[in-house]
Amino acid sequence: MTDLLVLGSGGAGLSTAVRARDAGLSVTVLTKGELGWSATRYAQGGVAAALVDEDDSPALHGSDTLAAGGGLNDADAVRVLAAEGPRRVRELIELGAHFDNVDGALAMAREGGHSVARVVHAGGDATGAEIERALTVAVRRSDAEVREGWLVTDLVVEHDRVVGVAAVDPHGEARELRARHVVIATGGAGQCFAVTTNPPLSTGDGVAMALRAGAAVADLEFMQFHPTALHHPSMPRPLLSEALRGEGAVLRDDRGTAFMAAEHALGDLAPRDVVARAITRRCNEEGVDHLWLDASGIENFRVRFPTIWRACESVGLDPTRDWLPVAPAAHYLCGGVCTDLDGATTIRGLWACGEAACTGVHGANRLASNSLLENLVFAARVVEAITRGKDAPEPTGVLRGFALDAPLESVAVARVLAGSAPVRETLQRVMTRDAGVVRSAESLGRAAIALDAMAPGTVEDANLLAVSRALVRAATARRESRGTHTRTDHPEASSDFLGRFVFAGGAEPSFVPLFAGAGRAV
Repeated sequence: MTDLLVLGSGGAGLSTAVRARDAGLSVTVLTKGELGWSATRYAQGGVAAALVDEDDSPALHGSDTLAAGGGLNDADAVRVLAAEGPRRVRELIELGAHFDNVDGALAMAREGGHSVARVVHAGGDATGAEIERALTVAVRRSDAEVREGWLVTDLVVEHDRVVGVAAVDPHGEARELRARHVVIATGGAGQCFAVTTNPPLSTGDGVAMALRAGAAVADLEFMQFHPTALHHPSMPRPLLSEALRGEGAVLRDDRGTAFMAAEHALGDLAPRDVVARAITRRCNEEGVDHLWLDASGIENFRVRFPTIWRACESVGLDPTRDWLPVAPAAHYLCGGVCTDLDGATTIRGLWACGEAACTGVHGANRLASNSLLENLVFAARVVEAITRGKDAPEPTGVLRGFALDAPLESVAVARVLAGSAPVRETLQRVMTRDAGVVRSAESLGRAAIALDAMAPGTVEDANLLAVSRALVRAATARRESRGTHTRTDHPEASSDFLGRFVFAGGAEPSFVPLFAGAGRAV
């Protein structure tokens, strides 16, 4: 039996594995793909942290994070992220990650929603790939056991404790692996939508497993859509990083008008949810399926943004003279498996970090470049908690006010390993049309009926269906517009919904209001 079973090999999972081995724990990493290939690898944006004291501070970083989160962030989680972030980034550099430098100092960029330039990049626009590379090397260098091509199908729960997982090995054989602790670090669920920046493996596996096991899961209605994905049939959609707008790129409508200054005080550097809604609204008004990003004024584009340059060149575009077609694409799930400030979930023995977790950091909308930082900070906290002997969740972070001693209620779901016709394309069309950037009671009702009529053909389809159904139910219950969640029939935010819709063993979510202290200043 291994001490720590890590599910997923992106930034969160690999960070957990490296730290756990350094702490002397035995570690097994299960990944359904190959080590080194995850959603982290596709991340162009950088890592946000207050690394320079001159113009920045953890308090300012925390303030920007709260402003982006629509009032639903957990302030303690934000404080932890902002305060511990600089140390974790420096540790990553010591581990071997190489970030861009100017005259011997880290190059700092500004992205949407940030008050100052605090985002470090690697290779201009290849930060995720560099972080994945450095962490993969570190895991390979350790003696952590790595099993590639393993598809985890469910958590194994005995006496209200997770003791391992059920999985399918690379030969198609059903297997069971035991562990003292299991960490869900399986990433997001962008494949719920037809247009996404996520790779095909982002099928919400960890969140779906947690739902079935009865662990608390929340904030699923807050799917962040990246506003400037390159509008092209390739999938996953190539990102046109916010760093372009930080360097002066301008969004234009189909008439060539620069429109973001009229939408928000930060103009083209407004938070992502604001920009995504503005683009979607103008597309609908003008009857088009994309708008334009004018990056022709950026000097040395090929050198500064090589990944984006290659993506544009591959489809016949020259960013130095062509306006680039852009449209929103499903990008990041702000919610997930609820955790305390150490990553402990509501089931003993089960931990979560990264995009699959709901730590409370993001609230209703993630601040740009906080995701890679969250991986580093909360992976470290999971390992530190386990090594000091923690074995149960505490009422901190988003678990403040939860009934942590309540009996566990799991959801009985048949395991599907193969068989019927695939439903993924139909599911993705339904979700994009009826539960995308803008929603209404009518559209969500259509989505619920369509999803409830679907039968999954594979494990991954079953996971997508579970997450999609929960997302639609939470979005239906949240009768307001907040952060990434926009209801055309309830266009304003309401103080009645200052809280989370939480699934904990049932098909419908319960509303858990923010408790005293949850919204205090960082």
